[in-house]
Amino acid sequence: MPGEPRTLRLQHGNRIEALCVLGGHVRADVFGAAPAGAVAFGVKHTEGVSVDVLLRGRAEPEAVSGAGTRWPLDEGTVLRFSMSRASSEVTVSFYAEGGKPINQAGVFLTGVGISLDVDADRDGVVEKNSPNKASWAWGPEGHGAILLVSCDKEFPFIPPSDCDSEPLFSREDLLDMAPMVLRTEGPQRLPRGYEIILSVSVSDADKVGVFHVQNPFFGQRYVRVLGRRKLFHAVPYPGGAAELHFFVEGLRFPDETFSGLVSIHVSLLEPLAEGIPHSPIFTDTVVFRVAPWIMTPNTLAPVNLLVCSMKDNYLFTKEIQSLVAKAGCKLKVCFGYINRGDRWMQDEIELGYTQAPHKSFPVVLDSPRERGMEQLPVKELLDLDVTRKPGMNQSPDS
Repeated sequence: MPGEPRTLRLQHGNRIEALCVLGGHVRADVFGAAPAGAVAFGVKHTEGVSVDVLLRGRAEPEAVSGAGTRWPLDEGTVLRFSMSRASSEVTVSFYAEGGKPINQAGVFLTGVGISLDVDADRDGVVEKNSPNKASWAWGPEGHGAILLVSCDKEFPFIPPSDCDSEPLFSREDLLDMAPMVLRTEGPQRLPRGYEIILSVSVSDADKVGVFHVQNPFFGQRYVRVLGRRKLFHAVPYPGGAAELHFFVEGLRFPDETFSGLVSIHVSLLEPLAEGIPHSPIFTDTVVFRVAPWIMTPNTLAPVNLLVCSMKDNYLFTKEIQSLVAKAGCKLKVCFGYINRGDRWMQDEIELGYTQAPHKSFPVVLDSPRERGMEQLPVKELLDLDVTRKPGMNQSPDS
């Protein structure tokens, strides 16, 4: 997602070096670099770079097709470069009256390709540079990547839920997450001072987490590189053509204060001068929507039936057992040590689920009405995929 093309300062008698993102544009000020007495200029370039001349007063640029063409030198005249391969060179020659050559200005362009990619069409494949990766639309004909809130526990003996843990050691955790791939193409190393940065905004940092493998030669240990207290991550440039794989999880379900949309950015930063912060010369963005918590509708075919065992409902429980046998589903009788003497457990816990194209799992809403039944979903109902707690300002009706 390149913004306004940056402008290079050419220097007659010298050759400068610059980094150009493949597919993007860079401008060069021709008039400001011209030596005294110059009235015209010509351009030659190597393969892999296209050059346009932007003349003042003309709406359309003029493509440089050969080295013999010359243009009048006028204030506001600039060149526009676009690259399709790793390294290219452009030389500008300046001429005096009568066509006498005066001097030259050169620029050596190092091209680098950067693309942050997700499964934008929801088919399980992370496409390269999808045109829909930075937007989101509902429906079967829609587009946009989807995140799950990883609120399950692959290891029940570890107290926090998965989205609270910093390192990941289980491949099952990664299966809950959405893949994201950073694709790069270019030289073996970037020019000195250039950096590639992944980032999220302050408003999205508590809603999304990004994991990346750490020390792959010593085991598959994934660490959180973005999310919560981590707003940016410097990505080591791998050199050549490479793919870096990341895994993204939601940290919060959508509600009345959160639409569910989150954005992740990758930027190429250029050094300016000592003591001055680096400046982004290219930014690519992907958009995810966090899948909502969905209350299980009562129109679905039953799979499991839960009934509370109380002192006065023995006959009722027996009748339910007969109905369950006819329906072909399973019955779970919750005795007193589970229901805490309360036959209306649904006032505290509400069964539901969350779903994305790559995975779906059950999630239980744990309401603010605390009566000691919060362990029921973990131990009796849903095993590893468990609970969602409402926010501080939420008060669902019973």
